[in-house]
Amino acid sequence: MKTLTTLTAIAALVAGISVANAQMNPSQSAPPKVSGSGNSPFCINNSASGGLNCKYQTMAACEKDAKPQNLQCSQNPNKSTTGSKM
Repeated sequence: MKTLTTLTAIAALVAGISVANAQMNPSQSAPPKVSGSGNSPFCINNSASGGLNCKYQTMAACEKDAKPQNLQCSQNPNKSTTGSKM
C-alpha cells in the first residue's frame, strides 16, 4: 500500500510539472506588449511592433496627425476607460 501511495504522489507531481510547463511555454502566443509614450486617452500606432504615441485628448486630434502619415489611431490600452473621476 505504501508503494502505491508513493507512486500516486510521484505521478501527481509529474503531472503538475507538465501542466506548469505547458502554461509557461514561450512558443504559445501571448498578447502583444504595448510600448509607447504618453498617458492621454488616444494614441497614434507608430509601427507594426506596437509602438504608440499617446498624446491626444480626442480621436479627431489623433486622426488629424495620423492621416498624412498613413497611420492609425486607437484608444490608449494602458488607460482605464471605465468609472468616473470625482
